[in-house]
Amino acid sequence: MNFSFLPAEVKFYDYFEKASATLLEGARLLQKLLDNYENVEEQVAHITEIEHQGDYIVHEVTNLLPRTLITPIDADDIQRLVSSIDDALDAVDAAARCLITYRVTEIKKPARRLAHLIVESAQELDLAIKGLRDKRQYLHVKERIVQINTLENNGDRVLQEGLTSLVERRDEIFELIRWKEIYELLEATTDCIEDAGDVIQKVIIANA
Repeated sequence: MNFSFLPAEVKFYDYFEKASATLLEGARLLQKLLDNYENVEEQVAHITEIEHQGDYIVHEVTNLLPRTLITPIDADDIQRLVSSIDDALDAVDAAARCLITYRVTEIKKPARRLAHLIVESAQELDLAIKGLRDKRQYLHVKERIVQINTLENNGDRVLQEGLTSLVERRDEIFELIRWKEIYELLEATTDCIEDAGDVIQKVIIANA
């Protein structure tokens, strides 16, 4: 087995940044879809294409880890970080595809609000990951993580409000079923981004 040293170490940071940038792109496409709900199948296909790019990044990291003798951060944290980012992108894709599966014709306001929170969270995560290379940036990275946690809490509130409004219309069971799943997938995206932030927080503590 061929082992890598410094070049591979740099590659991990490259992959982290590619993963967060890919998530941000997917999040922005989802927001665009929900804000401008037309040509739905074409827009969803584009999101799915981005999700496949995220899968490729996870595959590359998974292959690189056993070939790397010295990693820049703990190997388990590397895997957890890229996996949580990929999970977020998976949730974005799943929510988008649900719109087609359930033949949604009109987007509800809580879904749009959640999509905007996802984009904000992905932006904060992208900035946090870009600061991981330089310990002098750790203070700014911590600020980004705090903001990610705040956005996740906001997502919880929007989810609760959305579900409450669905339950109030008990005569429309199908609406409850389909939008409950869509809302929960959207909110799960912010949870996954928060998970990635937790990994970054652990890395900062361990390497400060």
